[in-house]
Parts: sequence; C-alpha cells; structure tokens
Amino acid sequence: MPMTASRSGFALRRAKLSWLILLAWAVDVLLSQQIDPKGAVQEEGNTFLAELDGEPHRLGVVLDANYRWLYDSASKSCSSANESAQESCYLQGSDKESYQGTYGIFVGADPESTEVGLGYAALGQYASTPNYGSRVFVTDMSAEGGGYYLFKLINRELSFTINLRNVPAGMNAAVYLVSMDSMGNLGAESRSGVKNEAGWKRGVGYCDAQCPTDLKFVQNLGWREPGTVMSCCPEMDLFEGNRLAAAMTAHPCAAAVQSTCDTSAGKCTNPCDTDGADTNLFRRHGPGHAFFELIDTQKPIKVRTQFFADDMGLLARILQTYEQSGRSFSMNITDAGVADQKRTFGEANVFAAVGGLAQMGSALEKGMVLTLAIWSDAGANMNWLDSCASNATKSGYECANHTNFTGESDFREAWKQAPGAWRGPVDYYPDFASSFANRSVRFTYPSIPEWMVEQGPFQCSLGADSKYDCSKVPYGFAVSDIKVSPLEHLPVERVSWFTRLLIGVVGIALALAAAVFVGYRVWCGEKCGKPLLHDSSTDVSDDSSAE
Repeated sequence: MPMTASRSGFALRRAKLSWLILLAWAVDVLLSQQIDPKGAVQEEGNTFLAELDGEPHRLGVVLDANYRWLYDSASKSCSSANESAQESCYLQGSDKESYQGTYGIFVGADPESTEVGLGYAALGQYASTPNYGSRVFVTDMSAEGGGYYLFKLINRELSFTINLRNVPAGMNAAVYLVSMDSMGNLGAESRSGVKNEAGWKRGVGYCDAQCPTDLKFVQNLGWREPGTVMSCCPEMDLFEGNRLAAAMTAHPCAAAVQSTCDTSAGKCTNPCDTDGADTNLFRRHGPGHAFFELIDTQKPIKVRTQFFADDMGLLARILQTYEQSGRSFSMNITDAGVADQKRTFGEANVFAAVGGLAQMGSALEKGMVLTLAIWSDAGANMNWLDSCASNATKSGYECANHTNFTGESDFREAWKQAPGAWRGPVDYYPDFASSFANRSVRFTYPSIPEWMVEQGPFQCSLGADSKYDCSKVPYGFAVSDIKVSPLEHLPVERVSWFTRLLIGVVGIALALAAAVFVGYRVWCGEKCGKPLLHDSSTDVSDDSSAE
C-alpha cells in the first residue's frame, strides 16, 4: 500500500512537471519572433561559391528583414503598434524562385556558380505592386549554426567582378561591408520580453554609418516604431556606383562595433563619419576621369581592394584597383590623403576625429558582413554620387543654377567656389519623382557614349487594366568571383608615429647618457683610474708581467 501510494505520487508529480515544462515551452514559443512553423522556408538554396584563402567556400545570400512581409498566424499583415504583437509576427521566408520573381535577386542555377545578381524592379506573381531595390547579406553556409560570414581583411585582398552595364545614372549598385552581429542578434530579448528567433535566417540586424532609423527590427532591441531608433556601425564601401560614376568610401565610427540610440528618449548624436573618406577621381580631377572614361562600363570589371597594415598592425592604407582587358586604374585612402582632400574641399575631417584608418581597421579586424544592394535615392536623387552636390550656404555655389554639365568649363567654374561639388558628369536633377523615376532623360556631357547617353524611367508603368508592367525597367547588376587572399607583396612597412617617437626618445636618451659619461671621465681623470683621454706617448709596456 505505501509503495503504491509512493508510485502514484511520483507519477502525479512527474505529470505536473511535464505540464510545467510544456507550458514554459509554449510561453517561450508565444513570446518569440518566429519563423512561420507552417511551411517555413529555410532559404538554403540561395548559395554560390567563393574562394577564401585559396579554398572553395560555399556562401549564401539572405534578404534584409526590412524588405520582407511581416504577417500573423492568420496570414494577415501585422499592423498593431504594440511591440510584443509585432515581434511575435512572422518575417516571410522565400525560396530561390521567389527571390528572383518577387525581389529580382538571382543566384546562379549551377551549383558551381559564383554569381549573385540584383535587379532593381520586380513584380511577384501574386503581388499587386512592384518591389524596387533590395539588400542582401552574405551568409556562411559551411559554418555550424550558420550566420553571416565575417570578412576579416587586415593585410588581405578582397576582389570581385562586377557587371554594371544595366545600372543607370541616379541608381546605386553597392558592394560594402558593415559591422553587423554575425548571428543577426539571434536570441536577444526585447524590452517586451520577446526573443529574436529569426536572426540571420531572416536578415535581421542591419546597421551602417548613416545610422538608419527606418528598420522594423533594430539589432538586439526587437521591433521599434520606425523613425525612432538609430542603428549605427562602421561601414566600408568597397564600391558604390553605376555605369557613369564610382566611389570607394571608408566610414569609421567612434566604436568598432554596432550601437543604437533611441531618439524618442533624448538627443542622439551620430557616432560615425557619415560623409566618410571618399575616393572619386572625377570629383578631384574632373573631365577625363569619369568612370566610363577610365574603363569600359559595358563590360565586366574586376575590383581589387587591398588593406595594408603598418608595423604596429594598424590599417595604414587602402588600395583599390580596377582591371579590365589590359586597362586599369587605381585609387587609395590614407590618413594624410584624407586630410589633404578635406582641406581642399573645405570639409570637416570627421574621419580623423573618430580615429581614421586605424579605427576603420579595428572593425575590419573584428570581421564585417559583406552586403550587396541596389537602390535609388528619393531624397537626394544620388547627386552626391554622380552629379552636383554642394553646400550653397557655405560655398555660394548653387547646383540648381548649373543644371547642365557640359565639360571642363563647368567643372572649373564650380571649383573656384566649391571644390569637389561635381562628383560625376550627370546633369543635376534636384527631384527624383520629376526626373529618373517617371521619365526618360538625355545627358549633356559630350563624352558620354551614345549607348548610355539616354535612359528610361525607373518606375514600372501602370496599364489601363491597373496592372504594372516592369518589362521596360531592365536595371540591375551582378557580382561574381568573390575572392579573399593574403597580400603577396606587402609594401615596406611604414614606421608608425609611435615607433618614430619611441626611437627618437631612446636615441636622445642614449646620446645624453654618452655625453654625461664622457664628460664625467674627462673631469674625473686619474682620480677615477686611467683617464679616458690621455697622451699616448706616455704609455709604457711592461713585458715582465707576461713572463
């Protein structure tokens, strides 16, 4: 009888414990930003091959969370302003076919393919409106547990081939690195008590040096009302451009890792160099140095970026070379070069203030996530990249009064008041909606080849049947042959300022010590033993001691 009662009590306690465990699990599931359990798409098919340190490596791409549909268990869009309700919704997964059909993202069909392509305009099979632009992150398909691949590039070269033939003026094909969390802040718990269960698998965790505030999910904070929280981190723009203009820019931040600031809770200051250390040969030298004048933008271009450290292990130089069928040109970033350019252009050297190349190198040493994006700029119309952008209040040069770029005379006129105002030879259009978005344009600069002197609108046309037609918006770019390799021929290591200072201090100390020693011996003379300075004629050898 006692034994039976004991077993019965144990069984009851075990049953209660099982229910408690199940309840705890259910609560945890309910309080999670989930990947939809009903037919969840894992997106493993979006892969390509890269070469990393001489070995083939399978990488993948995942679409940024901000571009995904957010829906609830009833398959309806999440519209509640309640944080926990938003965080418990699902970020839509997409298979390889949907990536291409809905977002215009193409990953090579061949398992041995090295190519990733991003189209600008796409209309999904069941979509009522087109998607414009996209952003993807490179993932590590070989790592246990997955995650974004972290590129660590000090004393390394990152190269890729880019095809820009179908990227017009006013559009940006971007290949860049950002200091995102490698797991997309997976497992982080928001202030509402909801866990991030989507993480890198659904493209969560974006940040850059512009500190965007339009993200649905912000790093480890969960869902926040768009426009309230800044998501900041270092950014290294390997390539930003189109078939008419190109730039490389380093954007370090005061911290070499990601950070946030809630603007609704008080004043926020951007901790990053938003303007960055930009290198754009046209901006510095003008006509004759437009991107398409230096290389044929109809054909694929190999871009090699090398990150050189000094003898202290600090990033000292970034060298970038564009190569194509015997043609090439290079541009580089150094602290001294940035300081000189900032003085020439009359710009504050925020780059140096936040730590310059050394600080950029800290982020590169920790590892950064490779990002590909294609986008148009409704706010500034991409004038900062390929046309005229100046501070008229400061310089007196008003781009709106110089809308057509005809050549050298326009460049020199601007240089007198606002050096660096013209970043490319594209005519100045202040408004996106009335220019690139909805109409064709033809450029003035006579050196622009006929095949790209005129371009069509960016927006898909709306037919009489209220359906969109994107067939006349063929814009997009492709990147292939991504490769990381150690630098084969390091330059003569520069002696850093700290090393030079140390050598100088030690040298002065040794010289002073020698002078004091010699002076003392001369003064001391024979009181201290044999004089250091004496008349050699008085020396007498006594050989008897040798016997």
